[in-house]
Amino acid sequence: MAGMALILALVLLNVVTRAIERPLYWVDEAAVLTMVFVTFVGASLLVHLRMDFAVTLLVDPLPAGLRHAARVVADLLVLFFGLLMVVLCWWWFDLPGIAAFGWEMQPYFAETFNGIYMERPNTIPLRKFWFFLIMPWFALTLSLHATTNLLADVGAMMRRAAFEERHEAEV
Repeated sequence: MAGMALILALVLLNVVTRAIERPLYWVDEAAVLTMVFVTFVGASLLVHLRMDFAVTLLVDPLPAGLRHAARVVADLLVLFFGLLMVVLCWWWFDLPGIAAFGWEMQPYFAETFNGIYMERPNTIPLRKFWFFLIMPWFALTLSLHATTNLLADVGAMMRRAAFEERHEAEV
């Protein structure tokens, strides 16, 4: 909510400063970067709350057991995506590589052509990697939420199977 309020404040500040012909050029870029940050935080929270988007047209008509299995498959796919993002962020940020260069960015860039630590936004006096740190955070939290969802769904599927076995034994 605070992120969305900040975006609104930045956009309104941009409108006011342009209206009085004193535009603040960094406001546009700050609003965009804040929107990206809020999007990744929100996406992770939506997975945690199980409010992520789903097309259930194929799953809804299935029997309960197959619906649970489909949820497990979906959880596995989200977990795979999260873990893949963790690996890709590890490669991208390359902490062992930059540490090998003594945290000197210019020689590191000259050797690896990985410009993550060199790039700067057009109007904000910070390096872009500070803004990119949302990516590994998102990857880790997404993986954590997907794991907890997977464990909950596997547990529910096992409880349902045990209940059905007991019910069949009684009949």
